[in-house]
Amino acid sequence: MTRFSLALSQLLSSFKKSSRDDGSEFLKLSSDSPQWMSECVMAAHDGELPNDSRYQLIRDCLEALSDEGVESQEEALDASRDISLDLLPISNGGILQWFSDMPCRLGDCDEALSQERVSELTTYEILSEGFRLAAEEVISSLADSLEDAADSLFDPDTDCELLLSDSHGIYIPKLWCDELSSEEEAERLSVSWDSVLVCQSGPDEEFYWDAWQEILDSAEWEEDGVEWRLHQSGDLWRVRADVEIPEGF
Repeated sequence: MTRFSLALSQLLSSFKKSSRDDGSEFLKLSSDSPQWMSECVMAAHDGELPNDSRYQLIRDCLEALSDEGVESQEEALDASRDISLDLLPISNGGILQWFSDMPCRLGDCDEALSQERVSELTTYEILSEGFRLAAEEVISSLADSLEDAADSLFDPDTDCELLLSDSHGIYIPKLWCDELSSEEEAERLSVSWDSVLVCQSGPDEEFYWDAWQEILDSAEWEEDGVEWRLHQSGDLWRVRADVEIPEGF
């Protein structure tokens, strides 16, 4: 799975159904969705205020991209024409409802005409191409946003490595620091040698946990062209320094 497809999968899974007081259902992002997802969805509204039919189209586009196995921005753009045709409402009522939801969408029809996308000057053809243009623009916007988000996404398969399990308990700081034998090694990892010595003394040392916290906050090093840092949540991990660690990891 590429980082682009990972971002696509995460965004798609964040869409949830909810109900209003009158019983009508609508789509929304889950309450714990990261900020980049909200920005992605808002950009795909193309200037419209948040509305149900646009949320539905965004989700439908994401689902279609996922079903197509799209793994890059380029693949998403290449698939947009076929997907827009697949998403075109089957009934006349469906396509009329799309435009009646937001009258400003008639501008998509004008744009379709100006791009000479309309082969027959019939109302249905004009509305159909207007809808398809809107869908393709949604896919283009999503592709841009997913590409931007992909680099900072956390992939547990590639972006972390378990160093010490929590079965080592209070001895994790000592065990990690025992691997360092010189001030030069500590400097390479951007940690204080004095803090390393304190941790090597063991958990009975008065400033053991203070020293360890300092190490966790400052440790950062490069290996094979990748910047790494320490992260402890029970287990001790090394994680890529350029990704955001999700809550609960």
